This record gives sequence, structure tokens and C-alpha cells, in this order.
Amino acid sequence: MNLKIYILLITSSFFLFSCKNLDKTKLSDKNGGTFVMAENNQVATLYPLSITSQVEGLVVSQIHESLVRLDSKTLEAIPGLAESWKTSKDGKTITFHLAKGAHFQNDKCYADGKGPEITSKDVKFSLENLATKTEFNYHFNTILKDRLVGANEYFNQKSTSISGIKIIDDYTFTLELANPNLSFLKLLANPSAAIINEIAFKAYGKDLKTGAGAFVYDISSTPDRMVLVKNPVYYLKDSSGCTLPYLDTVVVQIIPSIEDGLSLFENDKIDLINTLPSLRVKDVVEKNIKEFVSHPPKALLHREPEMLSQFYVFNTKQKPFDNVKVRQAINYAIDREKLVDNVLQGQAIGASIYGITPNTFNGYDIKKIKGYNLDIKKAKALLAESGFPDAKGFPEVRILVNSGNSRNSSVAVELQKQLKENLNINVNFESLPNVKKYELQMHGKGDIFRDAWVADFSSPESFLNLFIGEAVPADFETASFPNTSRYQNPNYDLYFKKGRDSNIKDTSYAYFMKAEQLLIDEAVIIPLWYEGSYRLLSNNVKGLRLNGMRYYDLTKTYKVK
Repeated sequence: MNLKIYILLITSSFFLFSCKNLDKTKLSDKNGGTFVMAENNQVATLYPLSITSQVEGLVVSQIHESLVRLDSKTLEAIPGLAESWKTSKDGKTITFHLAKGAHFQNDKCYADGKGPEITSKDVKFSLENLATKTEFNYHFNTILKDRLVGANEYFNQKSTSISGIKIIDDYTFTLELANPNLSFLKLLANPSAAIINEIAFKAYGKDLKTGAGAFVYDISSTPDRMVLVKNPVYYLKDSSGCTLPYLDTVVVQIIPSIEDGLSLFENDKIDLINTLPSLRVKDVVEKNIKEFVSHPPKALLHREPEMLSQFYVFNTKQKPFDNVKVRQAINYAIDREKLVDNVLQGQAIGASIYGITPNTFNGYDIKKIKGYNLDIKKAKALLAESGFPDAKGFPEVRILVNSGNSRNSSVAVELQKQLKENLNINVNFESLPNVKKYELQMHGKGDIFRDAWVADFSSPESFLNLFIGEAVPADFETASFPNTSRYQNPNYDLYFKKGRDSNIKDTSYAYFMKAEQLLIDEAVIIPLWYEGSYRLLSNNVKGLRLNGMRYYDLTKTYKVK
């Protein structure tokens, strides 16, 4: 069967809707309904500064609101809480104008229970909080470090305020950048850069679950089923002046495995499955063929290249993986094409024989990165040069993978087999819940870790930022994020910074490519494949645009019968 004939082109359907007045509030006929999406990784935290996974970011971005949003089609910056902005001619000063009448969600932490209006003081507090050194703050280095003037000094407690923030009035402020920066606005759309209220933060600390987003965290939520309900005071309106969001409820259902989600989808209990296992795609289509070819179809099958790479991370501070030749030998001993063809059965867009960055950024040609093809002879020679001829004396390797998706174990089994056959290296892998696995990974408790990265914004920078060495702690007791490899190379950092700080795209990408080539030369990771997952969406869900970054704007999503 040719599966491609069933991957439907999604066309727009047009409906006539109107607004109706209810207590002076204009409600759209699109209002109502519950949208349920399946995820397979549990959430460890919903505190914006501590999130480390895509599903955590997904939930946080519904509860909270940032100065800037992303257009779900172009992934470019569009107004959020900041309704407009203007950049100075030298690109270093951005003047923002806040939307008037935008409020935080109603919550018991406020004296009258009503969320206060959002002003420039809330922006200042939020950015200072993001620049505060605590064990729970994982995102200062990504968003503000070396970018916002005065942020480094504030983080290192050499200043009591961030000099690059200037409040003009309640709704106007400026941010001064150290250098013109192509990515800064998109970084402000990151859920970790959400604008939070000082009163709410003092009441809840890292347990903060109230913000300014379109949906309110509901107390009925459990670790396996997060329930978000419509925020009645959300500031955005649609083009007809009707209140947003349309949906009454969003549910993020954590399922034991992606496969288990299929029966829930077939029984109309789930509206979206984000990652449909390739081994099941053909079965799903054949079993439900009527639902795919009916007019209109009941279900839609999406597939597109994603800004997502799958790879394994070496603990570069752990012997013998502190030896670059060991890491190179393992990379040369892996048949990635076989992995993609036999284990993934075509689900990947392609094997990662180049680098970590997927081929989804115009002007960034990953084929210029010299990576690793299967070369067993070279792999054995490198292992011998590292002091382990024929793997004699080489310790058993401990690989940690996250449970909840059968392909993670299938991939680990294949790599286990290949490394034994090609290098005589014994591998033992352990499958753990992602929260537990990532906790061990951040603290260097293992040899090699299964990992993946979805772009935070549409640039190679989002992937290469994972390996900046400056902030890597000296001890394993302190968590290292996002650089869980603990790789440190001043030349890598230099190339990365030059790429980050250039406001010319071609120049920026040229430096990023130098950094990525160095990363691959030193075999810090085992690149495996570039993601191209199948996603299954109920056709009664409208107004939801799926994209390669897995960025979900649910404000205008609605359901039809």
C-alpha cells in the first residue's frame, strides 16, 4: 500500500460565525468545547524558569503570556503583551508599548481576587527574576546572558538593577541590547520569558501556576491529566471583537505510551496525537481507511520536516568518554541508515550523518557539515588509539533512555547490537520515566543519554546553545542545563557568540556552522536522525496550525460537530 495517498492535503473550511453579546462581552459562535491532546512525558514542573521539556513548555505557554508571541505559520515574532515595538537604527534599543487593559488571571493571591493590570513594572520584575541566580533558574543563559545590557551584572549580584531596562511610563519601556541580535525578539516569546506578577510569585514561588495566558490551570489537574480552563479576563480578541480563547477547556493527557493513545483517538477521547509511531501508521490507515477518505474525512494525518533532532549525549566528564577518540570511535561504529530503515521504518526525515541541526533553516546548509558515516575499520583504529584495542578493558556502557515510547527502547536495542558487533563494546540500557531520566542526566549520573531537542525559535542557534561551556558547573551535584554533556571548549563558545551577536544572517550562520563542525569533530553527541513525525488530528478541530517547531497557539482553536 502506498501510504502517501492517504496523507491528505489540509484545506481550509469556511464557516459563517457571528458574535453575540453576553453581559457586554462578545462571544463567538465558535465558543465552547474541550480539546484533548496526547503526550507521553510527564511534567516535572510548570515554573517557567525551570522547564526542560517540550510538553512543559506547551502547558506553560497556555498558562502564561510573554511580551511577544510567534505566528504559528511563519514562526516570526508578532505582538503579545507588547502590542508594538520599534528598534533603533543601530539595532541596540527596542522601545515596547504594552497593550492597555491586559490583566493577570484572577487568583486568590490578590487582595480582591482580581488579576491586576499588566504594566511596565511587571516586565521589569519578570526580567529581573529571569536574571536572578537560583538553583531553579535554567534559562538566564539562553535568553538574557550577554544580550540585555546589565543582565550579567545583575545575575552575578554586582548590581541591584538591570541597567538595560528603562521604564518610561506604565505602558512604555525600553530594552537596551549589548549587540544587535537577530534572535532576541523570538527569545522573548519563549515561555520562560513569560511576564509574571510579583505578588503571585511571592505567594507561590516555584509552584507558580497563575499567569496572564489564555488558559487557567485547574485544580482538578493530576500529573497524568493537566486541565486548563478558559481565562475569562484574557486580553486578546478576534477580528470581530469576540473574546478569546474559543475553547472552554484544554486537556493535556499523559499516556503510558503513544500506542495506547490510538485506541483513545479511535474512540473520540483524544483530538491530537503528536507522535504517531511509524510501525503503526500503515495499520492505522488500513484499519480506519473510511475515516481518511470520507468527505469530509474524520481524521487527518500530518507529516512534515520538524525543527527537531534525535541524538544521544555523551557525559564528556565521565571516563572513558572524556577521550575524544572513544567518542569518535562510537560514532563511526553506528549504521544510522540501517537504524532509520529497519527500526524507524521511514518515520525519520533522514539519518543524522551531518550534525545536530535539522535541514529546516533557509541558508543553513547542513550538508556542509562533515559528520559520521559507518566506518568500522576507522572506529576500531580509534578505539585502539584510545587505549582499548578490540575493546579490551573497556567498561560496560550505561545508556539511559526515557520510557513512554517503544521506539526509544527499540533504538537502544539496535545501538546495543551494533556496538557489540562492530566494536565489541558491551552496552546496558535502562528505561526510565523522562522526569527521572533527565534529573540523572543533568547531574551526570550516566555514560550516555538519549535526548532530543525541539527548536525554541527558528534558528540553528537554538540547537547550538545546548553546548555552551561557560556555565557548566564544576561538580555533578549542581544540575547542568541545557549543556548536559558538560562539554567545554573556548573555541566553540567563541564561534557561537560571534554567530549569536551578528545581525547579518549570512555571517551569523557562517559562525554557527564553524561551531557545529567543531562540536561534531569532537563527537560530543551521537546524531541519529532528523524528525519527521506523523501527527494524527481529528478533523473537527479547526483553527489549529501545526508547524515544525511544535508551537501551539490554541487561542483561536475551536471544535465543530
